[in-house]
This record gives sequence, C-alpha cells and structure tokens, in this order.
Amino acid sequence: MSTEKRASDARATLFEAIDQRTDELIETVAELVRRPSELGHEALVQEYVAEHLRGTTNDVDVWDIDEAIKSEPNAGDSGVPFAGRPNVTGKIAGAGGGKSLILNGHIDVVSPEPVDQWTHDPWGAEIVGDKMFGRGAYDMKSGVAANLFLPRLLEDLGIRLKGDLTVHSVIEEECTGNGTLAASLRDTADAALVTESVGRRSPIGHLGVIWFRVAIQGRSAHAGWATQGVNAIVKAVPIIQALHQLDADLNLNVHPLYEGIDHPINLNIGVMRSGDWPSTVPGECEIRCRVSFFPDMSRDEMHRTIETTVMAACAGDPWLEAHPPVITYNGFDTNGCAIDAEDPFIRALENASLDGTDFPLDPQVGTAVNDMRYYIFRGVPSTCYGADGGNAHAVDEWLDLPSMPRLARTMAALLVDWCEVA
Repeated sequence: MSTEKRASDARATLFEAIDQRTDELIETVAELVRRPSELGHEALVQEYVAEHLRGTTNDVDVWDIDEAIKSEPNAGDSGVPFAGRPNVTGKIAGAGGGKSLILNGHIDVVSPEPVDQWTHDPWGAEIVGDKMFGRGAYDMKSGVAANLFLPRLLEDLGIRLKGDLTVHSVIEEECTGNGTLAASLRDTADAALVTESVGRRSPIGHLGVIWFRVAIQGRSAHAGWATQGVNAIVKAVPIIQALHQLDADLNLNVHPLYEGIDHPINLNIGVMRSGDWPSTVPGECEIRCRVSFFPDMSRDEMHRTIETTVMAACAGDPWLEAHPPVITYNGFDTNGCAIDAEDPFIRALENASLDGTDFPLDPQVGTAVNDMRYYIFRGVPSTCYGADGGNAHAVDEWLDLPSMPRLARTMAALLVDWCEVA
C-alpha cells in the first residue's frame, strides 16, 4: 500500500471514530473540570491524567519539578513548592522514520472567585445546549482532554505512527510557565503543539511578560497627628503615575509583527495593598504589576526599564530618595517569542486544519503568553490550536462543545501527516 493510501485510510478511520466517540471526548473534559486544580492543588487532576495515559501506553512518568528550575532563564516563581504537584509525561514510541511531536496542555486553572456571581457550579461541568460551563472547561482542560483522547484513539484503532508521540500535562502555565519549561528540558521533538484554547487563531509569536512588585516604605502615625508620619499610599502616587506613562511609552515604537494592533503593550497595575485602619497613617504600600514587552526586547532590558522608571519617579522627593522603593519579581518573568509563518510545521498544521475542518488557520500574534515559547527557545517549532469558548478567567467560563470534534479531527490529520503512518 502506498504512503498516500495509508495516510488517506488512517485519516478517514480516525475521522469516523471521532464522530462516533465525541461523547467520550466531552466526558473526558468533564472529568477534568470536576477535579479542581488551582495553583497548589493540581495533584488530584494529574492522577486522572496519568491513569488515562496508562490505558494507552506503559511509558508514563509522574514527576515533581526540581526547585532548581527557578534559576533557569525565563523561569518564574509562584511561591508554591513543587513537591506533590507533578507534571505528567506519556510517551508512545513510533515505528521509526517519521517526525516526532509533543502534545502539550496545562492542567492548572485560575481561581473561580467570585463564586457567588456564577450561575453554574464552577466545578460542575454542567452542559446547557452546546456549552459546558466550568472553570477550566475552556482554558484549557479542553485541550488536555484532546491530548489524552487522540493517543487512545490511535491505540484502540491499531494505527501506529512512524514518529514518536509525547504528551506533556503541565502545571503553572497561568503564573510562571515552569511546568512546560521543565518538560521542555526533559523531552524534545521535531515540533510541539500546545492545544491552548485559541481556536484556529494559531499564534506565530507572543509578547514577553513580567510580574513585579514595588514596595514603598512610609512611617505610621496616628491620623490625629498625621504630619508626624509619612503616608505610603501618597508616596506611591508618583510611582503609579510614572508606570502609567511607561505603559504609553512602550507602545511608541511598535514591533513589525504588531503593527495595526491597538496598544499591544500593557502595563497593568493589578493590586495595591496598604493600611489596615482609617485612623492610622499607612507605613507601607505595595503595588503589584504585570507588564508585557515585544519579542525583540529581553527580560533584563525590561527589568532595567522598570527600575529606572520607578527610581526616576522618586527624584526630588527627599523621603523616597532616602527610602527608595524595593522592586521584586515574582510569577511570570519571560521573554516573548516568534516563529516564521512559513515554517513547515505551521504549514502542516494549516493543511491539517483544512483536512479536519475545511477551515484554514488564522495565524495571529498574541498580546499574552502561552507555553509554546519554551519549545521555541529550545529550537522546536511550536504553536497553538484549540477549542472555542468564552469567559476564560471570568465568571461562567464556557466551552463550545461542537469545537471539540473539530479540534480532534485537526489533531488527527496532523498526527497522520506529520508523524506518518507506519
């Protein structure tokens, strides 16, 4: 049988099986959603992932990340120890002669708070019409479910690939990326697909992102004698104003990939904490921020820009000059990335999307981050393709259920064409 005939027959067999077993795919999403997996509490759902993979392959590894990963370039620090919060790796060896592929998905989700504003149980995986509601249903347990479903389908149908297939189920995508960073250092491949929930809007690049804190010292005093104190909130004001101006300045010289996008760089002052009593002058204030930057700028350059901006805002203020703010970094601390839109893997994914759904890719650049960057940093071509839905990181997050078999069909076509059928 010719190579073309094997590929055509395998695609047809996989497409038919996906149509027949869509309920199984949807139920896998539901099983993942029903297991809460906020930061620090990922173990239960990773147990399910590992058990599912063991039904497909004997080569499954459940492993804790080494704390030393935090010293790697582009690592972050969530402040939560890694012990008991594993990554999971599953490997399906190919027959040889084909290209290898990694399927990546993050199992961690953001908090569902405020829960009282939800109209559905955040952990209930409730289905209403063509939508499944739940925290992580869209972002991105949908993609993890697809990563589990496709290898199982290949196994059940007796379709063996030439190239090796590796599944990475990782933690901390939502706050550091350390899960995929660690996985990318253990395994490599000819390409990596992150089944992030972007639909067909496959990113060909994304911005770098840094989380940072600025701690401002004041001097507490009774409000009746407020002039004896130094109000840390008031001292934070010129720093906040300077950071707001930096947000504008960072958008003046736009990277060519981002031309035509309105305000692609954002410096967000997301948290401010200070004081605990209305009649006390607050003696300290902390602001927590997230800033993005173009792929041609480095983390070190962005650190220097932040620090220069904050210190310049203190100039001329005797108190701030004598008690300079302390800047620290936590969470995301990573460069951006880019991939050539003409890369063979991008072209292969476009063909797979056409084969599986009749719709082409809609390549875009991202103004947030995703885990594709770590594979690109290692020289492994990578992008995202995933399900559709809405309200990620918001109340009543939902997954578009009809998009799941479309995702699975595209992935099936990609596996057949990229890894080849033995």
